[in-house]
Amino acid sequence: MKKFTDFSWKKGGLWIVSSLVGAMAIIGLFLFTFFDSPKAFLQFLHDYQIIRTRYFRPVSDETLFQGAVKGMASSLGDPYSLYLTGDVYKSFMEQTTSAFGGVGIIIGEDKQGDFYILAVFKKGAAHDAGIQPGGKLVAVDGKKLHGMEPMLAANLVRGKVGTAVTLTIEENGKVKDYKMHRSDVVLPTVSDQMVSGDIGYIHIYTFATHTGEEFKEALRDVKAKGARKLIIDVRMNPGGLITSVVDVADQILTRGPVVSYQAKNGTKQTFDIDGISKPMPMVILIDRNSASASEILAGAVQDKKEGIVMGEKSFGKGTIQSVEELSDGTALKISIAQYLTAGGRKIDKIGIKPDVAVQQTGTPFDMNSDSVLQEAIRKLK
Repeated sequence: MKKFTDFSWKKGGLWIVSSLVGAMAIIGLFLFTFFDSPKAFLQFLHDYQIIRTRYFRPVSDETLFQGAVKGMASSLGDPYSLYLTGDVYKSFMEQTTSAFGGVGIIIGEDKQGDFYILAVFKKGAAHDAGIQPGGKLVAVDGKKLHGMEPMLAANLVRGKVGTAVTLTIEENGKVKDYKMHRSDVVLPTVSDQMVSGDIGYIHIYTFATHTGEEFKEALRDVKAKGARKLIIDVRMNPGGLITSVVDVADQILTRGPVVSYQAKNGTKQTFDIDGISKPMPMVILIDRNSASASEILAGAVQDKKEGIVMGEKSFGKGTIQSVEELSDGTALKISIAQYLTAGGRKIDKIGIKPDVAVQQTGTPFDMNSDSVLQEAIRKLK
């Protein structure tokens, strides 16, 4: 009996040891397969445990894990890779759809850090209050905008539908407060007009989900009014959706690639267009705030030699981001590749150099004083 008991304990002990060794082998295989530095991962778990057990105030795992993800994104040193939560995620999605609570204006920043009203749309509180394009937006609810980040300035104007907002605007040396209430706004991203003789002018404010269709309508409109030449303005345009700019390019350029990129996993994506047979004589206007999709369009026109790029050197954002929505309502926006222009150029942190450099003087987008726009008109006459 004693021999049988000893044998059973030995057998059981051997099974436990074998199981532990197997488990450790599996864990080791997992660590070395999925992590470049298993030691760093184990250190992370150790640090998490210290914070979790020793911090004297109550803290949830959710808070710690979200903080860890935010820290990982921040550690990349890439301003376009972000962990998006709450209002930040909401604001980002509003930019891609152009739908939000606001007053119906588009603003842009000049070289001096001042903000101007670029457009006022008919279906909006700003139009009803009598606000006109061209004025300097000095403050929102008493907060001065000079030198502020453009996104922060735009977010001050936006807000919950029905809430009050006061815009302080300077026009012709006079400052006036306009009080109004925010409403549901779906901003047009394109506007058009005839500027001189047979020259049509199309202003693209951003590349959102519906920009391609709006551009088609604008192009049809100026052609119907006799346009045989075209100015496309993407100054102060921060970019947007790559599919949107490809859609625009398809309507004005000849067949071929517009932009391409190669992801980390080796997957290569090239965006080709069928295009048109004979592009109109055109000038693309850019400035230091023309970024991303705006630079894709300018780069394609320049590389294909199917128009003139005029203005200032562009911003130089040549990376593509993917947004991964997470199960808790947050999202990760991660740079997945560096894109190449139609001609294979990298422009990240370099920008697009205009074919014709023109220094901005006068009020941007004002037909009577905008030096860049006036030079484009002279070039096409």
